[in-house]
Amino acid sequence: MKILSISGSPRKGNSEAILNRIKQIFEKKGIENEIILLRESNIERCDGCVEYCNKNLDCNKKDDMIEIFDKIKNADGYVLISPNYFKMPPGILKNFIDRCSIFYTAKSDFSKKRAIVIVVGADVIKEINVCLKNICDNFCKTLGIKVVAKKSFRSNSELKGNYNDIFENNLNKNINKDIDKMTDELIKNLSNK
Repeated sequence: MKILSISGSPRKGNSEAILNRIKQIFEKKGIENEIILLRESNIERCDGCVEYCNKNLDCNKKDDMIEIFDKIKNADGYVLISPNYFKMPPGILKNFIDRCSIFYTAKSDFSKKRAIVIVVGADVIKEINVCLKNICDNFCKTLGIKVVAKKSFRSNSELKGNYNDIFENNLNKNINKDIDKMTDELIKNLSNK
């Protein structure tokens, strides 16, 4: 079983801390998990060159997305995590999402793929959930990826060097249990497909 985790955060912080915790859980269960930090990837923005991608079912950009496309295709499941920026994912995750439109254009079959989606933010949960819904509905659902678990967590926007803040800020009393439940749900769904 291969799980690809993708962080849409432009900085080191809460999103990465959660992915590292999830990676530890997967590793204990013998599940392969790779983390992609989009902030460390060279991903050009989509130019909307549909004349090329619709005709060739490929992207004409030659950047890190070429390798990421292959990893997406070869993964059984995904963990997508993003900070909440004005009820939307930040630009680097939106660039990634836009570039994944090639999967939609090519009618790629993601019906057996499963995902966890997590969003963190300093807003109230109701506001963070808008970003969560955007990612689940406007990305995963559009590509046919079944979201088996989703959760918003509250965070401090200023970490002041504490990259473990999400686990220590007392804003998410059950964060570890929630993460365990989500990873168990992903594993169960992938084992049953």
